Amino acid sequence: MKKFVVFLVMALTSVSAFAAFQYSVVKSTVAGKWNDGGPNMGVYGYAYSIKVTEGSGAIYIVDKINNLYSMSGNNELLSLEVDMSSTSNYGWVDVATGVAHNAEGSTIATYSEQKNEWNDLVTQTGYKLGDFSAGDEIGVWLRPKNYDFTGASVFHKDNPINSPQMTYRNAQVGQDATGMDLYQLDYTGIGDDGSIFFGFYGAAGTGGDTGDGTGGDTGGPVGQPLPGTLATLLLGGAIGGAAGMKKRRNKKA
Repeated sequence: MKKFVVFLVMALTSVSAFAAFQYSVVKSTVAGKWNDGGPNMGVYGYAYSIKVTEGSGAIYIVDKINNLYSMSGNNELLSLEVDMSSTSNYGWVDVATGVAHNAEGSTIATYSEQKNEWNDLVTQTGYKLGDFSAGDEIGVWLRPKNYDFTGASVFHKDNPINSPQMTYRNAQVGQDATGMDLYQLDYTGIGDDGSIFFGFYGAAGTGGDTGDGTGGDTGGPVGQPLPGTLATLLLGGAIGGAAGMKKRRNKKA
């Protein structure tokens, strides 16, 4: 019984680690219109933001990967659409105050795999927006490469972060080849369709590259444990305990 209590404490500790940093995407239920917020001040599509619901940690915007076999085949990477070498070209917007901030800018590899010896090593990069805590709610803004205007996932064009060229935005518009949910910002005059796609990634703690060359993050696991996690842990403990009891009984016999 004593061992089971110790295991239960360990199981609960493991689950709480998974729950250390949690966030959700808040998507508007009403489509934007051209005249929202005043004459010609609206943005089409659906505004979206990230709200931290528990703990604290780092939030990153992440490359869209559409080809798992060829790095050169990935033609929608953030670095191709935005000059990600400068944090003055992307960042976050405080939903509570409307103030825009530059990104923190450190990077991690959220996916890195070479399918076989004939294929490229394909790497997905995450760019750190900043560190956030429970109650914070943020939008993301980008400045398209070679252009001097910006657009964000939140607010109308009466907020200076949304230029007249900001035309459309939407959340969870599908998934990339890694299974990551995709988000979208559109601008007029920046290419064939004007769209920039990306995902989000969160890490408990302060985040940032570990500096060991692996792209590993200094934070811990993110998000809620899957339903039944504790039950699975307890079941595993019960099976282990039963096996131990059986061995002891067999030995005694």
